[in-house]
Amino acid sequence: MKKLIALALLGLAFTAKSQIIEETAKVLSKPSGEALFSLEADEKVFSFAPEDGWYKIRKEVYVDPKNVVDDKYIISGADFFTKENVKIGSTLAEIKIKEGEKVEAFRGNDRFRAIVEGYLFKTKFVDGSVPEERISELLALKNRNEQAAGFKELFETYKFEEKKFEELVVHVYREENKTLKEDKDFRVIMIFRGETSPYGVMTNDHEVSAPKIKHSWEEYDFKVIYFYKPTSTQEELVQDKILYTFMGL
Repeated sequence: MKKLIALALLGLAFTAKSQIIEETAKVLSKPSGEALFSLEADEKVFSFAPEDGWYKIRKEVYVDPKNVVDDKYIISGADFFTKENVKIGSTLAEIKIKEGEKVEAFRGNDRFRAIVEGYLFKTKFVDGSVPEERISELLALKNRNEQAAGFKELFETYKFEEKKFEELVVHVYREENKTLKEDKDFRVIMIFRGETSPYGVMTNDHEVSAPKIKHSWEEYDFKVIYFYKPTSTQEELVQDKILYTFMGL
């Protein structure tokens, strides 16, 4: 039951915080690999950090249980549906399920909910729908009013969580694309001094670029870039308190 509830919550996250496919696309087994499944235009997926322009992505889908083998594989030629039973794609080969569970229907037919994984090239995404890329674009803007409006829209669209730490205000985009066995950390934290003045950005295995960087810090997959030279007290606040607040311990 606990796993079933967690998967249901994961499904809610997929509708609110995702990257968007621009046109019908084939998702590959690896960069330039074989086609595993197709997804329709405007579908929302979750992307990991890119490598040479290729993004590993995940998508939650529903399939007919008869097309699932040993709860581990979906056969070739199976259709993908949303929770609302709208077709959104299909398998082009037998694919391995990252995580899944049979959903018994109160009325109608049972279905199998699964998280599937593959690779897409960067050109398959709608411009600005990858949060780190959008943040990089906003940081390059010279018009501060335009920049502030852009961040406001981004935070609202992707449901960033806001929290204050002394003089700093942070907006946090959490990882919601992990399985129940994986740690669920933050993905990116945008840090402001006051309400609208960008002070720094913290990433977790993702990259953000900025035209002016005064200081940076890295440890494991975590990286912070500062747009102002931080004091030792501010560094401690960011790299200890803020970081550990949003780590999946």
